[in-house]
Amino acid sequence: MAPRWAASIMLAAMVGTATAANMTFMSAVGAIREAYTTNAICGKKNCINPIFPGMEDLHRLQQSKFITSSLSKASPHMGFCRNAITYDPALPMPAGSGTSVKALVQRQDNAASTMFYYHVTGLGLEAWDYQKPEYADDCIKSIWRMTCFTYFPRAEVGSKDGAFSSYIRPCKSSCQNYIRSCNVECCDESVQCVFSHTKSISATQSVTTEGYIPHDGPSSMCTGAAKRSFGALFWVLVVVMMALSLQGCDYDIPVHNVGNWRGQTDYLIKHEFITPGGSARNANLNSCSLPHLSQTLQCSGRGVCKQWAPTSIDNQLSFCECDRDWADPECRTRRKSQAVAYLLSVFFGFLGADQFYLGFASAGFLKLFSLGGFGILWVIDVVKIGSAPVYSNHYRLAADLPHYFFVLITTFVAITLGFVIAYFVTINFRNQKRRQALLMQLDEDNRQKEAMKPYAAAYGTTGMPGMNPFGAASMKMP
Repeated sequence: MAPRWAASIMLAAMVGTATAANMTFMSAVGAIREAYTTNAICGKKNCINPIFPGMEDLHRLQQSKFITSSLSKASPHMGFCRNAITYDPALPMPAGSGTSVKALVQRQDNAASTMFYYHVTGLGLEAWDYQKPEYADDCIKSIWRMTCFTYFPRAEVGSKDGAFSSYIRPCKSSCQNYIRSCNVECCDESVQCVFSHTKSISATQSVTTEGYIPHDGPSSMCTGAAKRSFGALFWVLVVVMMALSLQGCDYDIPVHNVGNWRGQTDYLIKHEFITPGGSARNANLNSCSLPHLSQTLQCSGRGVCKQWAPTSIDNQLSFCECDRDWADPECRTRRKSQAVAYLLSVFFGFLGADQFYLGFASAGFLKLFSLGGFGILWVIDVVKIGSAPVYSNHYRLAADLPHYFFVLITTFVAITLGFVIAYFVTINFRNQKRRQALLMQLDEDNRQKEAMKPYAAAYGTTGMPGMNPFGAASMKMP
């Protein structure tokens, strides 16, 4: 029988081996989480950086101190988020004793409005079309709710008004509602609501960013609303999971360590404003937020600062409203021309040239291979593009097409096309009539020849007595 100390050594060795194996497994899991496979058959949609609205402020808000406030006290001072917040929120702790609840609420409300404005613009949409997002489509509503849930966290349960409260992140369900409503697709597994990502910024420092709380709202453990039911999507997921469980060929799948959305340019950095002569450390997110800045520097000199909530006298939050030919939060992106898109649609729309110009390659190929959808899609796009500035793949077209020009060209093309069609139809109709007449004449001649064959056989080629060779009766001369 082995000594007791030998058994202890063997047990310790087994525990050490198991612990090492567990650590190896956990490190492998961590490596797998940072490795993403590419889906080559999908198309990216709304794959921007940051992928979720307000996500980059989660770490800062988590480190801040909050105090509890009742909904009845905070709601009257809300503007943008008033209809989204239905719980007692937590507000940032004031820096001084003289800061009022109104000032705290307005600051958070403006932060939510700013992030909403920049995220909608980052998607290539016009934020000024959605000043009242509660009346917009589901995608805009989900962005609105996420930003409000981010900057107005739920207060801790049982916390009294004015008491300290920790920051409670939004629920996973709010994030998933956004992904589903806006059809977010990055063609890899990086679009995850619950994640922990560590990024090295130097040889000795690293930054860890975390996602949302792994709970569905409403819940006291997270901030947010309920998750929508999947419905038919559940069965689609079942079929997909069954397909993924099948064994296929063994081949190398392309793997990348940085998610596709993280590889995109950060739109908050892209659209930041740096004063002339300043550095990136002194950058601001909104040039209209600098009250003493010259108007020639605001909005890159291609727009004006417009108040976001014109009905609110106390709130002076403003954003850039760009000139006709410019877009983005600082008016640095030139819009595509409506006049060019219209002319391409009129003269080359049956080949999909207008859709290629707008940046919609799939729609362009569809029209190319179907000759403008057999003419139907061509006519629809001519009217749609010419009647109003439609969206391109990024932002709306510049409204540089006069309406009278659209009416004149469309009418002229329609009349010309009508005359051309009528001409060819008329020519074709005449040719058919002539062909029918010729066929009828040939048939009549053939019938006469068939009728003359018995007489020709009996009397020879001269025909019947008293008949000339052409079949006409001749008079006998004395």
